[in-house]
Amino acid sequence: MKGYAKFYIEKIENFLKSKGAFAEIILIGGLAMEFYGSSRYTTDIDGEIQCSEEIYFELIDFLKNEKLSFNLSENISGWGIIPLPEGYRKRAKTVYETENLRLKILDPLDFIFSKLLRGTEEDFSDIIKIVEKYKISKDEILKRANLIKYPKDPETLFFRKKLQYLISKINHYETR
Repeated sequence: MKGYAKFYIEKIENFLKSKGAFAEIILIGGLAMEFYGSSRYTTDIDGEIQCSEEIYFELIDFLKNEKLSFNLSENISGWGIIPLPEGYRKRAKTVYETENLRLKILDPLDFIFSKLLRGTEEDFSDIIKIVEKYKISKDEILKRANLIKYPKDPETLFFRKKLQYLISKINHYETR
């Protein structure tokens, strides 16, 4: 670990240690990119956290007092109208573990869908880096998309357009 990942993780781990508490965090967003082997600049920590309610609220207060940016909640799949593919928690991989903290990252395919939910150019850039590094095919992405329970909502149409855009970018990548 290095850079912002190390900084945030040490802060959180030291806080948990001081409380004699344990938390599990599934990292998403830019900070997770380091664990996929492609560091990029970010100044916040995004993820799904599992811990006691008391520790959660104390940690949130601690991070605010430290003036650190974060988005931590117990259900990252609920951050948007479109949920992550079913089973994402089971597929998440542990990348760091101590007595007080377990860090996980999403399976690369699930990470792609977490980035598609927001769908900025930076997100698409992150996705392409993951696709190239893990040699993920469009067929694998489309198969994982079948694990999403799409709501009857206009957002589903928008999400599917972003997915089609990604597939077209991968088609370009695969034909190079």
